[in-house]
Amino acid sequence: MGNLQVVALISGGKDSFFSILHCLANGHVVVALANLHPPVLADGSAVDDTDSFMYQTIAHAIIPLYEEALGLPLYRQAITGSAVNASKDYGPHAAGEPSNHDETEDLTTLLITVIKAHPEVNAVSTGAILSDYQRTRVESVALRLGLTPLSYLWQYPSLPPISAISLLDDMAAAGQDARLVKVASGGLDDSFLWENVADARTMARLMKASERFGTDGDGSALGEGGEYETLAISGPRPLWKKRIVVDADNVETIPGEAGKPLDEADVRIPDLLDRRFYLLQEQLAILNQEPVDYIDTRSKPVLQSSLVDDGTILIANVVGNGYDAAEQASDIMRQLHERLTRKGMSFSNVVYTSIILREMADFVGVNAAYGRHFQYANPPSRVTFACADVLPKDAALSISVTAMEQRQYTIRIGLHVQSRSYWAPANIGPYSQAIAVPVNVVASEAGSAVVYIAGQIPLVPATMELHVRPTLDAGAESRFTSQALLALQHLYRIGRAMKVRSWITAIALVTAKDEHEAHHRAAVARMIWHDATRRDEPGADSASDEHDPDFDVWDQQQGSGRPAWQQAIPDATDDSEALFVSISPLVVILVDALPRGASIEWIAYGWTGLVAPTGMTPHAAHLLETFADRII
Repeated sequence: MGNLQVVALISGGKDSFFSILHCLANGHVVVALANLHPPVLADGSAVDDTDSFMYQTIAHAIIPLYEEALGLPLYRQAITGSAVNASKDYGPHAAGEPSNHDETEDLTTLLITVIKAHPEVNAVSTGAILSDYQRTRVESVALRLGLTPLSYLWQYPSLPPISAISLLDDMAAAGQDARLVKVASGGLDDSFLWENVADARTMARLMKASERFGTDGDGSALGEGGEYETLAISGPRPLWKKRIVVDADNVETIPGEAGKPLDEADVRIPDLLDRRFYLLQEQLAILNQEPVDYIDTRSKPVLQSSLVDDGTILIANVVGNGYDAAEQASDIMRQLHERLTRKGMSFSNVVYTSIILREMADFVGVNAAYGRHFQYANPPSRVTFACADVLPKDAALSISVTAMEQRQYTIRIGLHVQSRSYWAPANIGPYSQAIAVPVNVVASEAGSAVVYIAGQIPLVPATMELHVRPTLDAGAESRFTSQALLALQHLYRIGRAMKVRSWITAIALVTAKDEHEAHHRAAVARMIWHDATRRDEPGADSASDEHDPDFDVWDQQQGSGRPAWQQAIPDATDDSEALFVSISPLVVILVDALPRGASIEWIAYGWTGLVAPTGMTPHAAHLLETFADRII
């Protein structure tokens, strides 16, 4: 996709304005600003600050000054609703639920106003960093209005160089000036007020306070738990045309230069690969120069008789009637509905699906028929690819689903990020990055969960385009290696967010033009998997500075409601440590085509417990049995 025309949601805080800088750095055009403010009372006054999980309202009286300071039209609207829907996730169905007016829907009417004035707008930016509560609500509104959600700061502390305050460091380097205007933590007092949050001394004090009163990975140094609020008053040109000056008597904008000119190098875009994957890329570069025919490239598929009992059922290889793939998909979904109903289930019980197409070109029509049945928060994770050989003669596709039985103790945990970011590809549509199914009998026990992760292909998260390594001498196999590494990094980051400790089963789907290329790619994929999952120093300490990627301000206020297996786990940031332990060998399968023309797609089933099972999930066993003749 080319440059987007963006409406930027602003609260006055540091994050919403820094997100705008990243929109510009990615080549997009910001055409308008939008803000929601507290309602005006009957006597003409307004509440200075509201207790909202969704919107920052402190210092809202200054918001009108940004229109002149940035030279962009500003659209504002009062907040008329409240936090009626207190769920952490906010799916497409939430807006239609019969209830009192939720404050999220105020954003809908505000953006409709902006779109009417600026029909060219096709994207919306937000400053969400760790809050699923905020991100899922903006995504829900944006996608209903046909806008692409942009959250370039999402999971920012976990991106290279992996630091709790890398965001503040980058703000300082870019020349953004945001002042603390509210403190609400035991570690902060009024001496912090009106300090530049990105000043070196202030950052050091914030880190010290977060170490005393916060927990590792909770984002407290960034104010993610409401520890403090900020007000942006200046930043780099050309975004900022003027600066906001605050003195003892008034608040006003004044003519003159804003901040320093914005050089592209000032807004640091995080490296595409983490250090571990970058080193793997350098180490594996030799594979593109030397033959690998001497390597035993045959997989040893583990078709074990024992299966992991995660309380799920498998409905496999359903095909349908119809003139084309879309009609067949609709008939398949009808059949699935009937079969689920007979088992006392519905589509809301489905946690994972696999779609096998005859032609990848049929995906759009199939996806539309499929997606109509998953209009709720955290739809099932999914893998999709084309392989004609395994389909019946007249079938354009087949669909298999894993569904979770409803049990009193079952807690379904999902991850569905639909915003563009630097973290991992956005899943825009009816499938999540991952769904976890607990297997313990009592939710409060220190049990385990199977994590069903969506198939990962090498898309660049910020652009959602297929990754092509930008080197003149990069041949086809060099491109394959770089694509395999990026897609595996996506799997790793999603696994980390879902607290995966080991992989029960791992599969690499590859495409190839001939048998020689297929065997070469199988060897490369297996080497990458081996190097990524080996542990060179068993028993070595694994100290980590990475934040808990599942922290959310909603959790801090409401309680996470998570079972014990969702507790933070040690990270493997040291180069000698394995990313995860692999319980069984990687299986490589040759297929006809993958989404977006990718050369590899990683499929994996994770395990969150300390002791890994010896079996595999029924869905993994089904795929290995179906593709037994195409394993290379």
